[in-house]
Amino acid sequence: MQAIPPSENELLKRLAEGDATAYRELFVRHWDAVYSSALLLSRSPDIAEDIAQEVFVTLWEKRAQLVQVEKLESYFFVMARNQLYSRLRKLSSQDAYRRYLLDYQQEVAHSGAEARAEFKELEGAIHSAIRRLPPQQQKAFRMSRFEGKGHEEIAQAMGVSRITIKSYIVQALASLRKFLAHYPGVPLLLYCALQPVVGG
Repeated sequence: MQAIPPSENELLKRLAEGDATAYRELFVRHWDAVYSSALLLSRSPDIAEDIAQEVFVTLWEKRAQLVQVEKLESYFFVMARNQLYSRLRKLSSQDAYRRYLLDYQQEVAHSGAEARAEFKELEGAIHSAIRRLPPQQQKAFRMSRFEGKGHEEIAQAMGVSRITIKSYIVQALASLRKFLAHYPGVPLLLYCALQPVVGG
């Protein structure tokens, strides 16, 4: 006899308690719909991919609040819409952000020994955080960020589905953000912005 799939309410309750299996189940059930909504709003596959990943990162980060959500599909749509609006607001300062990254790199390169040591410490914290990830998440994240591989390529190498790889990377980003929240200067944002990222 085939087991009855858990209801959304049950999955949300388990997710609120930190159940990663429930998170993956919700991810598999709703990724396509969230991506489609983001694509409809943005008309850009690349932006839709980014927004969908950000929605699921936020889902994990705010999991404790989800027991109050009644209609998950509506909740996801609003999240996707808000992520797009936030992105559009930032577009006007995108050039300034790029200049900031370049200036930061140049500043570190030409700064004194103390500043370079601080940067090395932050870099070490990032690698330490990555090593704390579960093995599968860590492997997928490294292949994505360090080797520039796409989700499909990683999925084939690891012998799992493409959507599972997406889930691993989203969870890895959420975990790294939480770990590195103790460090000022948004090192994860800077570090990941300088790494090759392929949507797959």
